[in-house]
Amino acid sequence: GFTRARAASLSRPRVEVAVRGDVGDLSADVATPLAVVIAELLQNASEHAFNNEMAERPRIELQFENRGSHLLVDVRDNGSGFDDGFDIEQTKSLGLSIVRDLVKSQLGGQITVHSGGGAVISLEIPLVT
Repeated sequence: GFTRARAASLSRPRVEVAVRGDVGDLSADVATPLAVVIAELLQNASEHAFNNEMAERPRIELQFENRGSHLLVDVRDNGSGFDDGFDIEQTKSLGLSIVRDLVKSQLGGQITVHSGGGAVISLEIPLVT
């Protein structure tokens, strides 16, 4: 699932993608919406984060950390970051609205966004054991 989404989402511009960590064993109730969230975040970054004036190669890093009771996911890029005052709760971006709603409603998790050498989107998703 993630490999196909990654290949389809990153056809332009040419973006290096690094994946670190492991999601562990996830139920379909978590894995399915999480796959949609990750695909949308990759697509969003590849379309909006990078411009032709970048000095370094465009890069997106996915970091997964399964802590047993919850899964931490960071999606960071080295692009232009979010505009000052960006608020995920008030976004007009359809893709980010879908991501926010899937994370909060379907996964019961939290999402935070900030800029730091690019955009950083952090998810915390509870795991039922």
